[in-house]
Amino acid sequence: MTTRDDLYRLVDQLRPETLDEVAAALRQYARAGVAEPPYPRSVGILTEAPADLSSHVDDYLAEGFGR
Repeated sequence: MTTRDDLYRLVDQLRPETLDEVAAALRQYARAGVAEPPYPRSVGILTEAPADLSSHVDDYLAEGFGR
């Protein structure tokens, strides 16, 4: 049985010019075990929004929030 340590040793032996190809091959297996999809790019878009935005959304929208 292959262990993570075996894989780490193999990675250490890779030639630099093969890294992209090997990473692409490994990604197909890494995604298989992911329980939820990655977050969309829009998550975190409101990092500068007021802290009380969710509780006062109607007030902010009435004032023209985002204009």
